[in-house]
Amino acid sequence: MPGGMWRSFFLWLTLAASLAPGLARAAACCMSASVVGTGRLTVWEDAAAGLLTSWSHGTGRWDVAGRYRPFVDGLVEDELRVDAWGIVRLHERWQLSARVPWVTGVRGTPDGTTSLGTGLGDVSVGARWDALLLGEYEDLPGVAVLAQVLAPTGRRPEQATDALGASATGRGAFAASLGVAAEYAVSPWFARLDLAAVFTAPFVRADTGQVQTFGPGLQAALSGGRELFEERLVLALSLRFEHEFDLWLDGEAVPDSASTGLTAALAASFKLTPHWVLTGALSSDVLGRVGLAQNRQDRLAVVFGVRHGFF
Repeated sequence: MPGGMWRSFFLWLTLAASLAPGLARAAACCMSASVVGTGRLTVWEDAAAGLLTSWSHGTGRWDVAGRYRPFVDGLVEDELRVDAWGIVRLHERWQLSARVPWVTGVRGTPDGTTSLGTGLGDVSVGARWDALLLGEYEDLPGVAVLAQVLAPTGRRPEQATDALGASATGRGAFAASLGVAAEYAVSPWFARLDLAAVFTAPFVRADTGQVQTFGPGLQAALSGGRELFEERLVLALSLRFEHEFDLWLDGEAVPDSASTGLTAALAASFKLTPHWVLTGALSSDVLGRVGLAQNRQDRLAVVFGVRHGFF
């Protein structure tokens, strides 16, 4: 990863550290529960479930040197994704979650050739342990340890059944992640910092028979927002940084195969009733053009979802 990318990454983390203490005066009950990713349970919920539907549109790609290459006219790499998810509380401090995605890929070439593929994506299960509950101590943030396992239920690109790869629905390899989330809040504002490491198990490629292992990954996300209209509406902005080190083939690292990306998102959730919440988000990888992207596609995505809390 080029030195300039690391400097920019650490600049973002420094900014997160400087902003968070000023918000750690008090805590609210929900804040990021439904506006950051799948989220978490609120203090009064025993479980929650929902659907997330997203459409992502590829606009170009960054090469190994971080240069942006826009797609030529007629080149299409889009994806429709529907995720069913659920969270259940085992204990005041323990939560379990699961996510099942259904993925539809759309591909097109400048000569007019198109392809459509669909199938099950990579199913995941996760656990959350709240070491410090949000609001448990007035001057301390909520801190949670997060773990997740990704199952190879999706179809890898080399397993695609069409020539353009539209039927690829996942990475198709076991992966595990371990991370920590810290959330500071002073009603109606909140800020959250997520850090995680990802490790992927080796697999045998269907096309060449080689043993491939994706490199370890690092993820960092900074989110902030506020509640409006008597806690019915939550708005949030987030930045998500991801880096994956070089992949390995038959025990040898593949040079220049590392990837890096920076995604910005605007998200919102609206409470229809105490049980039902609507969610939405708009995200883009365009900030990768500040020098924090390589070997990665540029995507614009729109997400809509519905969430039901059980209590």
